[in-house]
Amino acid sequence: MSSGNAIDLPNALADWVTSETGEPLLAAAPHRAGASRSAWRIETGSENAPRSLFLLQDRNRGGGSARDAAVLRALGPTEVPVPEVVAIDADHGALLLTRLAGESSFPDVEDPAHREPIARHLMSLTTRLHALDPKSLSIPHLALPATAEDCARDTLAQTRGALAGLGENADPFFAFALDWLENHVPDRVERFSLVHSDMGPGNFLHEQDRITGIVDWEVAHFGDPMEDLAAIAIRDMATPVGDLAQRFAEYEAAGGQRIDLRRIHFYRALVLVRNSVMIGLGLAHPTPTMDVREMTLYQTLLMRAATLVLCDNLGIERPASPDETDPGVPEQSLEGRATEHALRLLRLARDRRSLMGALYSRLPQPLEPS
Repeated sequence: MSSGNAIDLPNALADWVTSETGEPLLAAAPHRAGASRSAWRIETGSENAPRSLFLLQDRNRGGGSARDAAVLRALGPTEVPVPEVVAIDADHGALLLTRLAGESSFPDVEDPAHREPIARHLMSLTTRLHALDPKSLSIPHLALPATAEDCARDTLAQTRGALAGLGENADPFFAFALDWLENHVPDRVERFSLVHSDMGPGNFLHEQDRITGIVDWEVAHFGDPMEDLAAIAIRDMATPVGDLAQRFAEYEAAGGQRIDLRRIHFYRALVLVRNSVMIGLGLAHPTPTMDVREMTLYQTLLMRAATLVLCDNLGIERPASPDETDPGVPEQSLEGRATEHALRLLRLARDRRSLMGALYSRLPQPLEPS
């Protein structure tokens, strides 16, 4: 974006940026963002010395930007690269950041020469994040878990609350999945850490073979480090990071905690269900700027993946293509109901495959048995 570009930004936000920076607003252009926030690439200052910034604003005043800012400020002095907070405004739900060098796109699996060093750096930075002493990080809205089970309990409770907000529009799969998750919360965690909870491609910037910054900390919390490895495994579906077993080995080799596949299995299901429900809540109350079609397809991808991951966790075979299998009357057993949910959502994904494009062929990588 050059300083000659138009200013495509609501007047109230434009005035706020100018007030906070004390500089003229030269350019503003919308930038692709997730379901919870809108984003803009901003330039302020002078044409001879423009300043590159990034602006985020909560949709539906969810408070994500305030949480994001608190984590970014705590991480600023650490070895974890993050953008600097320029300004935060609760009334606007807005967060103004320095714009780091690099791109958020990630080389796909066909170009391993570029993908591999970036993916290795991701695992190294994840290790650095988990090595930070939680007690040294001042993040007012976060509290340390009292027990290992608390690492997941808060997320489960928040997801239950969001599901209740969907009312009769909630897919019955979510209640089934949350029941299973609540009955299988991990009870052993070696050490609590700050976890990003949505770590992976799309939430970091890279330049050449290095990551220049990790972004989008709105759902970060103190918890089980295995949750971040599960999140990386989830984002691998849309943007491959390579062989997950190798990535996990790199994490351990860099000084990360001992890999526990049982916990990664659990958190992969939890994050998929949580994100699917949250997208559903956004779709139930869409803002004018939301791409409803894209978010519906993304939710379909996550829900399909969640059913297959739950099959893995239950120790049952992932169901065959719905084109080839007719389950008939579903069994009343847990395994039978899981298979029925999976087949129903596989059919939904099949019906939307022409719209989902290449993502239709991407499924969650099977992890080694725990």
